[in-house]
Parts: sequence; C-alpha cells; structure tokens
Amino acid sequence: MDPAFYDRLGDDANPVGLLGSEVDGGFTQYAAVADSRAHDVTNSPLNDEQLACLPTAYGTAMGMLERAGIVKGDTILVTGASGGVGFALVQLASARGSRVVAITTSAKRDLVAESGTDAIVDREKSDLSAEISAAAPSGLDAVADVVGGNTFEWLLPLLRERGRWVIAGAVGGPVVTFDLRRIYLNNRLLIGSSMHTPSHFLKLIDEANEGRIQPRVAKTFKLTDIHKAQQVFRGRQHVGKVVILPS
Repeated sequence: MDPAFYDRLGDDANPVGLLGSEVDGGFTQYAAVADSRAHDVTNSPLNDEQLACLPTAYGTAMGMLERAGIVKGDTILVTGASGGVGFALVQLASARGSRVVAITTSAKRDLVAESGTDAIVDREKSDLSAEISAAAPSGLDAVADVVGGNTFEWLLPLLRERGRWVIAGAVGGPVVTFDLRRIYLNNRLLIGSSMHTPSHFLKLIDEANEGRIQPRVAKTFKLTDIHKAQQVFRGRQHVGKVVILPS
C-alpha cells in the first residue's frame, strides 16, 4: 500500500502527508484505503514482513535515487547505511548497477555488507575523508544523505564536477555550514527529497515483484508490544527495519 498523500493527481505529484503520521491509521490491524493505493504483490518472492518494510523506508530511498538520477555505473556514497532508509538506499542503488560506498559503524559493518555494498567506511575512523577517498579514488558521482549535521561540510568537496547531493534526513543535525562556492563553481546539485511520487512507488513495486531487493527485518513485535518495539527503535542498535505484526 502506498502510504503517501499527494498534493494533486499525476505520476509526479508531491507527497504532503503520510498514513499514520498526518492521518491516523498506522498502528492498526485493519485500514480502509482507496483502491488506487493498493498494489498487487501476489507474485513477489518477499514474505509479508519484508513487504511491510517497503512503503516508507524503501519508498523514501527510491525517491532519493530517482530525483538524483542515479544510474548504472555511478559511484554513490550512502550515509547512515544501517538505518531503514540507508539500508534501502544501498540495496536499491546496487540493484540498478551503481557502485555503493556505505558509511556505518564497525558493530554493524558485517550486516550492512550483506546489503550489496562495494565498500564500507567506518564512521568511527578519525579521518573519514581519507577513507572515502580511498574507497572512491575517482570521486563520488552522488551522495545519498539521511544524516546531515557536520558531515555535510567536509563531504561536499568529495563530489565530482556536476555531482549530486540528495538529502532526506537530518538525524545528525538539521543546521549545517558549508561554502556556497563549492556548489556553484563545481556545478554541483543539492536536491531535497521527501518520500516518493506515485511513479517512484510503482518502480518500487516492480523491484519487489522481481525480487531484486531483500529488505532486512531486524526484529518483529506484536501490535500489543508496540512500546517495546519503539524502545528498540529508539535504541538504534538494529540494522534494517522493526516490523509490527497485527497479532
């Protein structure tokens, strides 16, 4: 089910809300939605728990990759690669033939490696810039950022001429400082991305039906144990998605 509400009709409509956020209905056993939101995944090799991971995290990741024009052969850096959106970015970018460099912690390195990375950089290293440069010696075509914060300033110079920086999160801090000249003198693009469009979501459904992605379910909880699930989520020790089961 596509959980987004849009500002208008059309394949490129902008999302303005989300079921379970701006509209009630996220933590329920049943929900009534317009039939246009429902998509057939009967033939998908993914199980129900994996399919439950798709609408928000993978939809957001698909929107980022599409808006940034990520294609086969691109070298893309993914920040926060162990989180829901970050993990999805790695899988979806890898599925389209991009070379993926992921930033994560040493504790989560092995699990992130399973998602299809070409190189992993430990965010606890003292010189991340040098580590990334070694992993991508020809530079980065794009950065898919869900962290923000102080990483923005020192990562920006690693982008190639006409490189793309697409951002959909700010868990590391929403206020950043950077030199504007590094944007316009190198013809770099800075792209904001909020969730997905209807056409992005259809592409995600195709990926699921073809089995080109394998969402990682970190842990499942019954709906009656939702507070335990939220505690696990807030602890940020998991890799992938926490899934709520209806019973």
